[in-house]
Amino acid sequence: MKAFKDRTVHTVGILSAAHMCVDFLCAFSLFRCFRELPEVFLLYNYCAFALQLPLGIFLDLQIRRKGEQSGPGTVFTLMGMVLTVAGALLSPVIAGIGNALFHCGGGVLTIAEDRYAGLKGRGLGVFVAPGAVGLVSGMLWYSTPHYRLIRNAACVFLLLCGAFLAAGRQSRPAERRTASPQALWICTVCFIVVVLRSLCGMALAFPWKNGAALTLFSVFCLACGKSTGGFLAARFGIRRTVIISLAAAALCYAFGQSLVFGLCALFFFNMSMPLTLYLAAEAVPEQPGFAFGLLTLGLFLGWLPVHYGVFRNLMPFPSGTLIALVSLVLLFMISGESEHD
Repeated sequence: MKAFKDRTVHTVGILSAAHMCVDFLCAFSLFRCFRELPEVFLLYNYCAFALQLPLGIFLDLQIRRKGEQSGPGTVFTLMGMVLTVAGALLSPVIAGIGNALFHCGGGVLTIAEDRYAGLKGRGLGVFVAPGAVGLVSGMLWYSTPHYRLIRNAACVFLLLCGAFLAAGRQSRPAERRTASPQALWICTVCFIVVVLRSLCGMALAFPWKNGAALTLFSVFCLACGKSTGGFLAARFGIRRTVIISLAAAALCYAFGQSLVFGLCALFFFNMSMPLTLYLAAEAVPEQPGFAFGLLTLGLFLGWLPVHYGVFRNLMPFPSGTLIALVSLVLLFMISGESEHD
């Protein structure tokens, strides 16, 4: 069992490092070349997020045809890495498609490893957490005079991650469990919560968030929350984690204009990220690509109103508090202590 878990840690660790690098490369190149062209950002985000749903459905079909998850998942992941590198050099559309392929493949591989090693969602939190750090780092440092050196080093690092992933690939058979009777309801609720979380993350404005250092630190707190959510849910159950984390987030958002409470709000609110992914993936165990793609579509739809200026510069209170409470009620309805028994 220890060797089994060691292989899982190896795979999830590589995927997590690659996740940060993929999002860094995409943001780094996009902001460097197209920061004054909002239509390019719309096109990139559509390719990177909305396309994950059809790609995830196609990946599920390949997994079912081959009878195992690791082969198709690894192919998607490696293709995503290569296209991300090419896109960072050539085109945001190529980078966006590469990002979508990587997230679909890497998400399916992480779901498989998490299940087979009995991590009960811990691996999902570790995988999703570094992406935001890479994204914001790329947004903050795109103007560096060492752009080409950093970009090329990141490309080499990402390709090395791909080589290590391919070399250490383990066969994981396709899941043979039927969908939950409440699968449609569970996936719908998770989708709505992700839309709200995306909207909250993009539209809320914190008065203290006014410099690169504080911006990066706030994203670090956010990433720690995503990772911590998976571990706490595995230890104490999803329902308890939902109640404690989102109630705490709602309270902290009420005082979010303060630096300490604002950072705590980001930490607690984002603990729900791996929980929604785990719940959706468990509801449709034979369709991990669909579950992952559905939720990333939610990220895209939550970003759209902010992109078009419908919601922007909302205050942590009452907006953040209200969204946290609505998310708590929704997740409470579909969660229970039995998920991690």
